Amino acid sequence: MDERVVEKRVEIRASLAEVWRAITDPSELSRWFGQKAELELRPGAEGAFTWDEHGSFACRVEEVEPPHGLVWSWVHEANVPFSAAPSTRVEWTLTEAGPGRTILELRESGFLTDLHHGQNDEGWDQELAELVALFGASVPG
Repeated sequence: MDERVVEKRVEIRASLAEVWRAITDPSELSRWFGQKAELELRPGAEGAFTWDEHGSFACRVEEVEPPHGLVWSWVHEANVPFSAAPSTRVEWTLTEAGPGRTILELRESGFLTDLHHGQNDEGWDQELAELVALFGASVPG
């Protein structure tokens, strides 16, 4: 059986440090990934990501390797504790691509249904486009 996986790769016109901050700092995350982020960079720490139109999704930090790697798991269902719903694993990998440029690779796995896989595949396209746009306007191309 084929595993349901979402894989995305984007180049961002920003330094490794700037992109790391954008994916790990709650105030920066709230600029492009939902309206509110609660995230503590410590394995085992639980938090949440909230969208006004979708609700709050509990998460748990699994691995932190600044400034290149971050792994967290999050639940499929809104407004439930982390332990009360199935979760998927989101792996972030950052690589410097030259001065002021960073490659972000995202891999999400562990989907139980095609519905959740499809929703997140589409959702990541939208969210990552917002992240790229956050930096794209400020750097000459």
